[in-house]
Amino acid sequence: MAQKERRHTPIRQSVRVDCPIEDAFRLFTEGFAEWWPLGDYSVSGDEAASCEIEPWAGGRVFERTRSGEERDWGSVIEWDPPSHLKLAWRPDKPGDRRPSVDVEFQVEADGTRVTVIHTGWDSPDVAVCRAQAILECFAQALLVTA
Repeated sequence: MAQKERRHTPIRQSVRVDCPIEDAFRLFTEGFAEWWPLGDYSVSGDEAASCEIEPWAGGRVFERTRSGEERDWGSVIEWDPPSHLKLAWRPDKPGDRRPSVDVEFQVEADGTRVTVIHTGWDSPDVAVCRAQAILECFAQALLVTA
């Protein structure tokens, strides 16, 4: 008998950053390698050298090792700058079941609210911790580049 797939409520985390929406989107996507905590969240561990989001629907999300090997993390499902990005997310684990990550950018006062919504995760508690850590790294990168 097949094990019943558990369904979890989408995980929603957000952070407010002090920059225009266009700058927040650009750093999140074009500057992905500048802020992503590669030492903590990569497939290749210490061999990981950089990561990238290809800027179009159908593009890849991947890391590159020091030797130049590329390891897929997922793909870009939706690309709608500067307000929305949706990714299929399953680093180095092929399969039919693909968790997704929606990233929404909304103008808020004189800054931008960046909201990450994780759907389809096996371990929601782990996903919450990762989402918080990743958004903190993103917000910190904006402080450094401002």
